[in-house]
Amino acid sequence: MIAKSTIIQLSLLRAVVSILALAAFTSTIYSQESLKIATVDMSKTFESYWKTTLSNKQIKERETDFNKIEQGMVDDIKLIQEEYSRLVQSAQDPANAASKREEDSKQARLKAAANDRSLRSLTEYRQNKQRTMGEMRARLSKARVDEIKEIISAKAKQGSYDLVVNSAQNDAALVLYTVGKNDLTKEVIEELNKEAPEEYRTKKPTLAVPEPPLGK
Repeated sequence: MIAKSTIIQLSLLRAVVSILALAAFTSTIYSQESLKIATVDMSKTFESYWKTTLSNKQIKERETDFNKIEQGMVDDIKLIQEEYSRLVQSAQDPANAASKREEDSKQARLKAAANDRSLRSLTEYRQNKQRTMGEMRARLSKARVDEIKEIISAKAKQGSYDLVVNSAQNDAALVLYTVGKNDLTKEVIEELNKEAPEEYRTKKPTLAVPEPPLGK
């Protein structure tokens, strides 16, 4: 899944000082006029955005591809180790001819070297997988957050708001209390999902039609 909290929290934490400084600065400018502030639940908006679902699907598919290749490497290593054990056992079996024991011992050493190479390759592959998946999550998460911020900016300008702050309680929230006025969350989500493909649209629950009562 996209590491949304990491991206959002880092962005919000960096914005805290700026927003507080801006509020202090603008309070002087608007000494005769109060600031018009709106709120947006970034967590809810992020989760409700259809492209977040798409991004999570892409991440899962990429990770599945990585895992398939990784499992193949693990299976190959198991076969090498099984063959190595068989060769060692044969090389130590006094029932075998000396020439066979010597040849099996030689082959066992080659298998041991192959096992070491395969283990190093597996370690490198896992490191590359972790790095690539981390970069993909960060890139897609940032893209979604930037798109959300673009809509928020447009909505804020339409509503002539001076500030828009995050009201999500599970993020590094900048709002400790709100009465719910000027919440743009619903508008932003609707705008983001306006052109969502049908498969990503939120399905509205259908009302159950009551059956007519049985006649007596």
